[in-house]
Amino acid sequence: MIKYLFAFVALFSTLLAAREELNNLIDYDKATCLEKLENASDKQLWDVFLRGQANLFFESESSWLAKNLWWKQAKKILEIGSGNGAFLYKLSNDFQAKVFHGIEKLPEYVKKANAQYVTDDLTFQEGDAEIYDRRLAESADIVLFRMTLQHLEDSTEALRNAAAYLAPNGYVVIIDSFDKARKNSPPISAIDEAMQLASEVQKSRGKGNRRVLFELLQAINSGTTELSNIYEIEFSSVDIQGNVISETIRFEGLVNNLRYFNHTLLFLTLFQRTYHISVNLEKAYDELQVYISDENAWTRPGMHFLVLRKK
Repeated sequence: MIKYLFAFVALFSTLLAAREELNNLIDYDKATCLEKLENASDKQLWDVFLRGQANLFFESESSWLAKNLWWKQAKKILEIGSGNGAFLYKLSNDFQAKVFHGIEKLPEYVKKANAQYVTDDLTFQEGDAEIYDRRLAESADIVLFRMTLQHLEDSTEALRNAAAYLAPNGYVVIIDSFDKARKNSPPISAIDEAMQLASEVQKSRGKGNRRVLFELLQAINSGTTELSNIYEIEFSSVDIQGNVISETIRFEGLVNNLRYFNHTLLFLTLFQRTYHISVNLEKAYDELQVYISDENAWTRPGMHFLVLRKK
């Protein structure tokens, strides 16, 4: 028994050490930084990336949610695709009068979220966005999809299920990628190149879509999807031509730019492994160094916010 305890402690210490290293890539020269990224496991990369993403995006997303009447009035929030639980945990701390429940397909993430974050008003369970769970019927005032729909094979089925999980006149809030909306100043061309390659791989595989919200917006607006009979559009940060009409997230200032440095290198490494594409991490490192040295640097990430009201 003691032997297993020591083994667990050693493994936990290793994970913490890896997390600390990957959280602070700015501390290393280029060669050391790229070596640490190369040697990290996929699990370590995803863990640090999701935590970092929650920290980088959270303030903007939380502030935007707080401005909306439908959010203020909602009592029960269901997130589908809650990952390691880091974002929903931060959200539950900001809005303590609400009850939050996370659904995640990957058992290891559910186990981790339940071990770290569960409270009386925050719980997690295993579940699949594309498989209906009758236990969730009419259980939520808001269903949240955050960076989830782009990974699904059938986003329409996920949104059908979401409608069944909503109370009458409930809302689906979707935050996902739309690369056309992204802009960096100064520019970081390594990101553009990687995203283009990833989109080509997604298209060839017929799986994954970083334009899913834009296409959904167009389809509902034109009435060419059955979802038009279920939902009406409450808000979109992008118009039907793909122009940004509401800037929901913008990163600037030293703290956010340093976080963005870390976030981008993790993001590009995961892109490289997930899509088996050639990503020029050396170029990305150099461009990010220029970016963080510019006190006027800013980023508008390629994001699309879409809110649907259940009819």
